[in-house]
Amino acid sequence: MSQLSDTNITEQRSLDSIPNAPDRNKPIGFLLRLAKALHTYGLPAYELEQTMNGCAEALGYGIQCMSLPTSISMTILPPDNEPKTYLIRVAPGEINLDRLRKTTEVARHVIEEQINAEQGANLLKQIAKVQPDYPYWVIVIAFAVVSGCISRIFFGGLNEMAVSTLIGGVVGMIAVASKTRPMIDHLLPAICAFVATWMALWIDHHWQLQMTTSVVIISGLIILLPGLSLTIALTELATQNLVSGTARLSGTATTFIQLAFGSALGVELASRFGYHINQSGLSPVAPWSVFLAVAIASLALVPLFSARIRDTGWFLLAALTAFSVVHFATLSLGASLGAFAGAISVGLLARVVTHFFDVPGAMIMMPGFIILVPGTVGYRSILALVEKDVIAGLATAFEVGVIGISLVAGFLISSLVPLPKDASKDQY
Repeated sequence: MSQLSDTNITEQRSLDSIPNAPDRNKPIGFLLRLAKALHTYGLPAYELEQTMNGCAEALGYGIQCMSLPTSISMTILPPDNEPKTYLIRVAPGEINLDRLRKTTEVARHVIEEQINAEQGANLLKQIAKVQPDYPYWVIVIAFAVVSGCISRIFFGGLNEMAVSTLIGGVVGMIAVASKTRPMIDHLLPAICAFVATWMALWIDHHWQLQMTTSVVIISGLIILLPGLSLTIALTELATQNLVSGTARLSGTATTFIQLAFGSALGVELASRFGYHINQSGLSPVAPWSVFLAVAIASLALVPLFSARIRDTGWFLLAALTAFSVVHFATLSLGASLGAFAGAISVGLLARVVTHFFDVPGAMIMMPGFIILVPGTVGYRSILALVEKDVIAGLATAFEVGVIGISLVAGFLISSLVPLPKDASKDQY
């Protein structure tokens, strides 16, 4: 689930470079560029379509919009002309919370008629030209820190944490390098899974650390696991965005398949050298250290989601709320209902923060759902199948589905809870 940002990609695919594209300063040109920007910066289909409907109505246009992971189609109905249909080919965007926040602010100002289409188009151009806030070495360190912390959350000891941190840093370097090499980018999950698996088995064999290698491998790959995409796909299906949800679900399955192939290749090659997966039992760890690991991981997610430093507090609040609710609810209710309770808490927190503090809901939803999403459970299913434990693999895969459905149900229920009305902060 790499969240690296790349300004050059956005500029190269600008609609301004396409011959005969609608003028960006006209309402239609602005609507096309707004939809593309929202998609590129990671807004789900059901929110994107709702936002576009509000903007078009404010500008006096009718619109029918359908967002897919790789395209956006819009039929725009001008007040004094024939309807026209536009199709925009887009690449699946990587979440950039800072740009998403600025872009949704532009949309909100248009809806509230504070700015016109020309002013909105100029603001979008400025947003696209903003340079990344974090250098690549910070991104690599963030990969390593998150991996080490996740290992602790999975009750790994100091050996597991140290090796997971090392592998996470290597995976981060590969992910950064892939941004300038399209072939590596397309095979990134498989390459990283192979490298992580080989490194874990090699280190365990030669250093005799007696660590649980499956925890190390999962922790090292945690950023690439498509758990968030899986949850968004299920949410889109639940909100009747069937085409987008199905396409996103297929993309998630493809990522899992690449991860499975990379790990299987790594295990097979390592076995030729006498390296084998070690399933040493994990010892209990102090609960305070797990909560500390959650807090540190949430801070490391800030650069990975391209958020502002000043938003660190919201990341910390979201992650600790999600983990605390899931941790204590799971003890008494089980994993599925624990995820359900966690999703409700994160959804409500996002709505309250958005309503009273004018902070985008994504600032809470993204870090909160990272703690909740079933990507790690899905990868454990893959590892079980790689180890030829078919029954355990299928059982774990079924658990992934149940947890994913629980998350979606909790999120949708949280959206039904009424909040006090505040006319100055109407939501769109």
